Amino acid sequence: MSRKIPKISGIKLVRYIYPLLSKPLDTLESIILKKGGVVEFNAGKYQQLFLIADEEVIKQMLKTNKENYKRSPVIKALKPLLGNGIFISETDTWSIQRQFLKPAFHDKLIREYEKEIMSETNALVDKWSNVKSPHNIEPDIERLMLSLLIKTQFCKSLELDIKRIIKAHNKILIQTSIKNQKLDFFKNQVRKAVTLKPKYKAPTKHQKYLQTIADSIIEHGKAHLDDCSYWLRGMIEGEFSQQEIRDMILNFIFAGYDTTASALSWTLYALSKNQREQSIAKTEAKKTTINFASLSKLNYIKKVVQESMRLYPPVWSIHRKSEVADIACGYTFSEDSYFMISPYLVHRNPSMWQNPEDFNPERFSLENMRGKAFSYIPFGQGERVCIGQSLAIMELQLIVGTLLKKFTFSYSKTKKPTIVPGIIMKSKSGIELDIRKDF
Repeated sequence: MSRKIPKISGIKLVRYIYPLLSKPLDTLESIILKKGGVVEFNAGKYQQLFLIADEEVIKQMLKTNKENYKRSPVIKALKPLLGNGIFISETDTWSIQRQFLKPAFHDKLIREYEKEIMSETNALVDKWSNVKSPHNIEPDIERLMLSLLIKTQFCKSLELDIKRIIKAHNKILIQTSIKNQKLDFFKNQVRKAVTLKPKYKAPTKHQKYLQTIADSIIEHGKAHLDDCSYWLRGMIEGEFSQQEIRDMILNFIFAGYDTTASALSWTLYALSKNQREQSIAKTEAKKTTINFASLSKLNYIKKVVQESMRLYPPVWSIHRKSEVADIACGYTFSEDSYFMISPYLVHRNPSMWQNPEDFNPERFSLENMRGKAFSYIPFGQGERVCIGQSLAIMELQLIVGTLLKKFTFSYSKTKKPTIVPGIIMKSKSGIELDIRKDF
């Protein structure tokens, strides 16, 4: 039996425009709570979108009938920067790239990164030992995670302008945000209506700069092959073109550090607001030698990271487009339909999570997580699940454990940080924490 999909269109949609622009996440969460896990936004022939926060429908789209739901044009807007790398590519090209990269994320190789992870984290400990509170942790954490990406996924001996790379990357994230893409779309519709040609943006100076950085990494790698990461050395020595290697490097920069930086920043914020849970995690960290060999003893800290990524998933939306008509859990979708699957909304859906607004790491016991494969999706799900998820979790366990050995975090401001739901979830004005060194 076909299920009716609640629709927001016409005057109702107009009324939602300002709330969606000013408080997008709160507004979308309110809509899901009122109307259910599948909602259609219909602006006529120019723009139709299905908002998805239903785990069974998500399973259909990301696993059961995955061939029908391809990456949407929202992601394709990043193609000028990312080329045909693994974040953008489809079908056979994507399969070949993933198969090539898979060995690089084997536990054995990941464990070789321990020295770099601990060295860079201890440098952050030294810096935070002398900062005044409150301190905005986001810039420091971005620099930490990019430095780790460079040393573990490119070349250990590389010296790059980390601050400038982050600035360029952040500018590109703003330019390619969903909000700005929608504004550009409607501007072009107006141009068409008055018989003007659509206006498409040329590569920016920031995109060109990152492409130059990628080329410099390739040249450095060719001169220092023994110092390269497993996958970069393989590409340089293999039958890959300069463009293919460049695209892959840019994909790593785009998806390989800022997502983890977001996860770490929000984890420390969540702990600062939940002192009981922070105390349990600190106790675990202080009685454990922090290294890869002791990860199993950092089980509560792993749950802390997982729970934080439930509340603050770095990638808050996943976009798909249907190839042909489909029926998913009784909902009928036509061909060429657009979908936004939202981990943020799924993770806060009370039909899937008890008291979803609460910070409760014990949700992530093995018993509690049975059957939740498609209701907990911070790394996506199905065949396109993030290839680096194991590295991210292990890395975060080590870093959070190291920081909790040395510091207690608290949040003294009256207002919560404002979340900016761009392509990657960040705060609007930083996350300022009180950092107290433990003696």
